[in-house]
Amino acid sequence: MAIFGKSGGPAPPGREDPESRSSFIGPKIRFQGELLGDEDVLVEGRLEGRVKISKAFRVGHHGVVLAEVAAGTVVIAGRVVGNVSADERVELLPTGILEGNIQAPRIVIGEGARFTGRIDMSGGTAPPSPSS
Repeated sequence: MAIFGKSGGPAPPGREDPESRSSFIGPKIRFQGELLGDEDVLVEGRLEGRVKISKAFRVGHHGVVLAEVAAGTVVIAGRVVGNVSADERVELLPTGILEGNIQAPRIVIGEGARFTGRIDMSGGTAPPSPSS
């Protein structure tokens, strides 16, 4: 039996496939600034500033994001205040709250979710301006 997962078993922590990693901002973390990256991100804490993620950006049930968000996909179960744009899809889950404009080719708003803003499904990732 191999120690480091060479026999087909699970790899030990820290030895997972680097392509399957995601970053986590925990419930007791407060982040201010610009978040840039090329991996999935889950926010359960508070994030303020600007977000540009090429993959999935998820806001968990306890997450609060006060930022302009641009990502490959965006899933909101918590609260976001700011414009959101996605290359693929924005999904507002039933527990989600979004106060801002959405720009994405596909948008899903779950029953019970709260949304205030405008929707643009014409393509591109630049969020619509509030004056449009």
